[in-house]
Amino acid sequence: MLWRHLAVYVFTLSQSLALAFQFQASSSINPRRTLSSSPILQSSSCKKRSCLHLAVQVSDAMSTIDAFYKSSPYEAAFFTCGIKASAADFLAQTRELKAASLKEEKTDEQIEFERNLAFILYGCLYQGIAQYYIFNILFPLWFGQGHDLTSVIVKVAFDMTVISPFLCLPIAYLTKAAIYGQSVKEGLSKYKYDFMEKNLLGKYCMIWVPAQFCTFGIIPDHLRIPFIAVISFFWLILLSTVSSAEVEADESI
Repeated sequence: MLWRHLAVYVFTLSQSLALAFQFQASSSINPRRTLSSSPILQSSSCKKRSCLHLAVQVSDAMSTIDAFYKSSPYEAAFFTCGIKASAADFLAQTRELKAASLKEEKTDEQIEFERNLAFILYGCLYQGIAQYYIFNILFPLWFGQGHDLTSVIVKVAFDMTVISPFLCLPIAYLTKAAIYGQSVKEGLSKYKYDFMEKNLLGKYCMIWVPAQFCTFGIIPDHLRIPFIAVISFFWLILLSTVSSAEVEADESI
C-alpha cells in the first residue's frame, strides 16, 4: 500500500512539474507575436493597416486640394468649372442622342464638339474666374462678409434678380452663339425666347436659390466655386438641353 501511495504521489508531482514548466515556457513567449501568428488575426491586421493607409492618403489628397484652392483660387476655379461644364454638356448631348434613337431607327446626329466647346468656355471664364471675383471679391465689398441670415438673403436676392438674368444666363447664350457663328442679336433672341416661353429663370431659381443659401451661409469662401461647380453640373445639363431645343426646332422647319 505504501508503495502504491508513493507511486501515485510521484506521478502527481511529475505531472504538476511538467505543467509548471510548460506554463513557464509559454509565458516567456511574446504574447503579441503569438497572437499575430494567427492567420485570421494577420488578415484582420492587414485590413486595418490598409484602411488606415487609405485614410491617410485620402486625408493628404484633401489637404493638397484644399491648399490648392486657397493658394491658386483662379486657376482652381478655371480648371474645375471647365471640366465640369464639358462633362455636363457631354452627358446632356448623350441623353439627347439616345432619346432621338428611340424615336427614329437611324440618325446621323453625333456629339457636337462646337457646342461642348461653348460650354467649356462658359464654365472656365464665367462660372470659374468671373464668379470667383464676383462672389468672393465684390460681394464682400458690397454686402459685407457676414454669414448671418440677413446678409445671406440679400446676397441670394441680388444674385437671382440681377446677376443671373442680366449676366450669367445672357453670357451662356452669347458664348454659344459665338461658337456657332451667330450674331449677338441671335444669341439674345434665343435667350429671350427661353426666358419668356420656357420659364428659364424659374427653373434656374428652383435649383439655385437653395444652393446659394448654402454657398453664402455655410460653405467656406475658398470652396464656394467647387460647391457651385457640383450644383451647376446638373444645372448645365438642364441649360444645355433647353438652349439646344430651339436650334433643333429651327432645323426641323
